[in-house]
Amino acid sequence: MLNLSYQLTPLRSKKTYSVSLNDNHLTLRGDAELELPLNPNHRYLIDADKETQAVVTEALFAAGPTLEQITINDERISRDNFYQSSSLWLRDKHKEETTLFPQRPPHFHGVHYQRFLPSINRTINFRTITLEDLDIFHEWHNQKRVAFFWELNQEKEELKKYIIEGLEKKHQIPMIVELDGTPVGYFEFYWVAEDRLGPYYEARPYDRGFHFLIGNKRFLGKANTDAITHSALHFIYLDDQRTDYVMAEPRYDNNKVLKYADETIGWEALKVFDFPHKRAVLLQNSRNRFFKGARL
Repeated sequence: MLNLSYQLTPLRSKKTYSVSLNDNHLTLRGDAELELPLNPNHRYLIDADKETQAVVTEALFAAGPTLEQITINDERISRDNFYQSSSLWLRDKHKEETTLFPQRPPHFHGVHYQRFLPSINRTINFRTITLEDLDIFHEWHNQKRVAFFWELNQEKEELKKYIIEGLEKKHQIPMIVELDGTPVGYFEFYWVAEDRLGPYYEARPYDRGFHFLIGNKRFLGKANTDAITHSALHFIYLDDQRTDYVMAEPRYDNNKVLKYADETIGWEALKVFDFPHKRAVLLQNSRNRFFKGARL
């Protein structure tokens, strides 16, 4: 039996919606209030603004993992197209309009992406790292399992420099990922063409990549990792509609990551290659495959 309840606060409007869903009804409370009887054809008439309609749409897709399409006010909404619209999950920001390359948009400090994840019943957000995160950043990097791959098991002053330098890089956005407000891991989102990976394949102008770690041991495990990495890909593809591919370069002997990528929607291994500091596998994720197959 379906029983789903959560709160949603879109980053753009800052309005809070309380959503409750069971097998028969969807109830919406907050700035907008709505009682919607469900039907097997998923055709609905809703007298509400576009944001409220989007909140309803997300709830219906969250409740039906195999549901591919719904109709609201005679408009057909496909699952893959809906999740490529950023209105519910991304903040407003100045979009780069120039065709000059490799100019990148300026850093934004704060929450970039936020979404309720029905698969783990938690709200995720990605926010820019700050020096206030230094203690936990130091703790994470001095765990043996993290240090083995990141090699940043250093003193706080050295890690402080690392954070500052990361924030100054124009092609990278270092972020903390949180679940229900608790910091759980660290991500470095980057544009590949200006990164160390760029010269090792024919990088396209808007290819993106990320490095990440889950530092909070309470949130290890496949369910949380799935939800977090799917959200990271979702964020990247929403952040710039010109990004069609996300790349990764894990160590060739990082069997856990490689096995996980092989089992996750959208990833394919292209080749093994050698960095100066490691042998790596080049992985590629495509927008088309991701949105056609991911159950966000």
